[in-house]
Amino acid sequence: MTHLYSDDFEIRNVTEIDLSGGTLIECFPSISSLALIVANILLEADGRPENWKYDQVAVGDSNQLPTICVVYYNKPKFPIRIYANKETKNALLVSEIPQYPPITREIGRKIFQWAKEKEIERIVSIDGFLSDYTDSPQELPMRVFGVGTTDKCRTELKSKRVKLLDQGVIKGLSAVLLNEGWFNKSDVIVLLGEVRQHYPEIRTAARLIEVLNLLVPHLNVHIEPILAQAEKIEQLAVSMRDQATAALEPSKDFDKTYI
Repeated sequence: MTHLYSDDFEIRNVTEIDLSGGTLIECFPSISSLALIVANILLEADGRPENWKYDQVAVGDSNQLPTICVVYYNKPKFPIRIYANKETKNALLVSEIPQYPPITREIGRKIFQWAKEKEIERIVSIDGFLSDYTDSPQELPMRVFGVGTTDKCRTELKSKRVKLLDQGVIKGLSAVLLNEGWFNKSDVIVLLGEVRQHYPEIRTAARLIEVLNLLVPHLNVHIEPILAQAEKIEQLAVSMRDQATAALEPSKDFDKTYI
């Protein structure tokens, strides 16, 4: 049988860790930098790396992805990586690379498979949706919708007062994870945050963090300190994503290094 997708994406474990019963928060950029901003907030909540509560436990790679290395705090890192907290057993998938359609399906399946192998109880995927408010009214609160693969997920979303998406089409990695979760009768939740044109995404990211605090056991990220450095966090996320995006586009500047 011929596969219609590539089969070279791999998740390489850096260290073994017990994540049984935990939650994987997936933050892979899609229509904007929103997911990456959320990931940076979760990691930066405790300041510099020596104070982080997460250790890098795995990396993802594929021959079809750009040959780039991202650098944070003087240290080189794969553009797709998984962090985990050994005490709470919660994991965080982070990437600066925008979703690349030819291998998005494979990446989603490998992530789902990795989570099952680690006996992770639930996956929560962060994504965004473009606002239908053309005038981007600042006085309106940022909206968040949820989609769950099981009755258990949907009941929990309702109990946390997260509005369920009634109908619509979800694309990309979040769609793959939802489909795999439904097919395998596993708990997968997608949180969709509103992205408004010409409006800081950090506000939506903060709202998503509030929801994650309610959904993910042992997660307690304080929003106020984050908002105090909102501009810095958002600018860093947007800059890193833009540089990674440039690496996906064939050009005469392929060998150019961005800093």
